[in-house]
Amino acid sequence: MSGIGLVSLIAVSPLLFFAIRHGRKASSILIAITFILSVCFDVLRGGLIGAGKLGAAVLMIDMYIPLSLSAAGIVWLYTRGKGVMQRLFLSLLPAFAALALYAAFFYSDRALLDTLKTAYENAFAALVGPVLEMMLPGIDMGLIAYIAVLMLLSIILPVILCGICASCFIYETALHSRESGWEEKVMRLEYNSDAVWGFIISWALVLLFRFVSAPLLLEIAVVNAAGVWTVVYAIEGFSVVFARIRRRSREMRSMTLLILILFIGTLIPGINLIVLIGLPLLGVLESFFDLKKLGGIDYENHS
Repeated sequence: MSGIGLVSLIAVSPLLFFAIRHGRKASSILIAITFILSVCFDVLRGGLIGAGKLGAAVLMIDMYIPLSLSAAGIVWLYTRGKGVMQRLFLSLLPAFAALALYAAFFYSDRALLDTLKTAYENAFAALVGPVLEMMLPGIDMGLIAYIAVLMLLSIILPVILCGICASCFIYETALHSRESGWEEKVMRLEYNSDAVWGFIISWALVLLFRFVSAPLLLEIAVVNAAGVWTVVYAIEGFSVVFARIRRRSREMRSMTLLILILFIGTLIPGINLIVLIGLPLLGVLESFFDLKKLGGIDYENHS
C-alpha cells in the first residue's frame, strides 16, 4: 500500500488493526518493523547504496511521509482516552518535529541543498518538461519546479493530517464496529468552542501575508497551520453532515458516508471544491450556531 500513490496515506491502518486483538505494544512494534523494511526496500529500489550524502538526503525525503504516518499511528494508539482534537495534534507532532529537523539539516549544508535542488529540477524537467514545452514554449522549468516545491511544502502537514484522520478513523470504526453507540459518537463529535480561533487567526495571517511581505519560511508555516486547522474543522463538518443525514436515515453509517463523499468528490468536477470549502465551513459554523441542535439533535460532548 505504501507504494500506491494516495493509498500510501492509509498504509498504516492495517497495522493498527493488529492492536485490536494483540494490544498497542505489539502493534507499535509491528509498525516500527514495517517502517524499517520500507526503508530497506526504498534503498534497494532506488539504488541508494553507496550514493553518499545525496542518496541519504533522497532517502530522508522519500521516507518523510511513511515516518510521519508510522509515528502518528503509534501516538494514536497511546493517546486513547484523550479528546479527538488533542489526539490529532499529538499524532501530527512527529511530522512537525521531523520537518523542523529536516529544515535544520538541509540549511546547515547549503552545498547538499543546491545539489539536491538541481537533481529534483532535472527529474521534474524530464517528467513534465516535454508536456509543458508543448503548451508553453520557452517556459522556465527551474522556476516551475521551484513553485511546485513551494506548493508541496505549503500543504505537507495538512496532507499528512488527512492520512492520519483516514487511517485512524478506519481503525476506530473497526475497533468499535460491534458497539451500538459508535455511530452516535461520530455524529456527536464536538470541539471546545474557543478552538475556532486557531482556524480564524491562521487564515487571517494567510490573508495578511498577501499584502505584507514576510520571510518565506514563515509564510509556508502559516499556510500549513491554516491547512491543518481546515482539516480539523472538516472533521467536525463531516460530523454535522452525518448527524443531519442520520436523523433522517438511521441506516446510514459514517464509513459509508465518508466513502460516498470521497467517491463523488473524486468523480464529479466541482464537487471536490464544495467538499473542501463546505465541510470546514460547517465545522466552524457549528462552533457558533450549534447546527446539530438546530436540527433537533440532542447530544453529549464526545470531543
